Amino acid sequence: MGTDLLIEEMYRLYAQKVKKYLQSLCGSSTLADDLTAETFYKAIKNIEKFKGGNMLTWLCAIGKNTYFDYLKKKESANLPLTEELVAGIAADAPTPEMEAVANDERLSLYRHLKRLDADAREVVYLRMFTDLSFCDIGSILGKSESWARVTFYRSKIKLKEWYENEI
Repeated sequence: MGTDLLIEEMYRLYAQKVKKYLQSLCGSSTLADDLTAETFYKAIKNIEKFKGGNMLTWLCAIGKNTYFDYLKKKESANLPLTEELVAGIAADAPTPEMEAVANDERLSLYRHLKRLDADAREVVYLRMFTDLSFCDIGSILGKSESWARVTFYRSKIKLKEWYENEI
């Protein structure tokens, strides 16, 4: 029974943050739900491999690898557009509802975030949407804490310049 409580507590504490991270990678809420479930399945199956430290970092690393595995399977299958892919594409395009709710600055920021290279965008998403430390971000991405800090700082400067030039 103790293990069941640990699993429930782990899910309660981290599921939303892991989902937000995965959604920032894939752009689809539906796919992020599936990937989150798969991430927790793998984590529970391999809980004995967790050597302590930050549980969220460990879960995000599993989630990232799960997403990459998903992409590899999609490439090898070479299938036509799927529901998840269509949802991901639709998530990239602003809907009328989003435009009504979001102001021009928010849409501008989103457009500029898409212009960042993949590593920089991932660092910004991890920092903004999951509130991870730079140490954790570096660990997830296989880089140093300093790299994560510098990448985030440089990305902020780029975003500010792009925004100012837009006005």
